Amino acid sequence: MKLWHVYVAIAVVSLVLTASQAFGYLDAGVAGVTVDFWRDAFKANGASRFLAFDVIGLGTACFVLLWVEGRRLGIDARWRVGYIVLSLLIGVSTFVPLFLAHRQRVLDASQ
Repeated sequence: MKLWHVYVAIAVVSLVLTASQAFGYLDAGVAGVTVDFWRDAFKANGASRFLAFDVIGLGTACFVLLWVEGRRLGIDARWRVGYIVLSLLIGVSTFVPLFLAHRQRVLDASQ
């Protein structure tokens, strides 16, 4: 098994787990899902606020890494923007591993 397969597996498992929690928000539409989710995350309790801030901080660091590393490896800006936008709309735990899989495939191809 190649490393990029591991990243894809992480993305698939993360998508299934996070999507299973998003069904309650789907009646609000795509934008509503995001707005309602974050409103609930910040209003529920201290633990949910801690996790929300933690995800925002980690996500921001991942986006910087994604952008810089993607540019260094020659991954087209459209892919990098796509990974960031889809991370914001669907989940960092799904699209950052997909970027890492893309990155690993580029690295494997260059060896």
